[in-house]
Amino acid sequence: MRQHLEALLSEATAALTAHMATWEYAFAMGANSHGAANHPRHRQTRAKTERLEARCRELQARLDALDA
Repeated sequence: MRQHLEALLSEATAALTAHMATWEYAFAMGANSHGAANHPRHRQTRAKTERLEARCRELQARLDALDA
């Protein structure tokens, strides 16, 4: 079980890292002036970031629970 969770966390972390290395992410996170933050594409990118971060947190919490 632990090895499976570690593998899932590794995959999720790699997906988040790859996502954060994109221009799409850079533009979405830097688009705060002149109303650009509300552009649908930037909202979608931030939502994807939140989903990936939540997945990493959830998997880490499950691993931490195994240690408790």
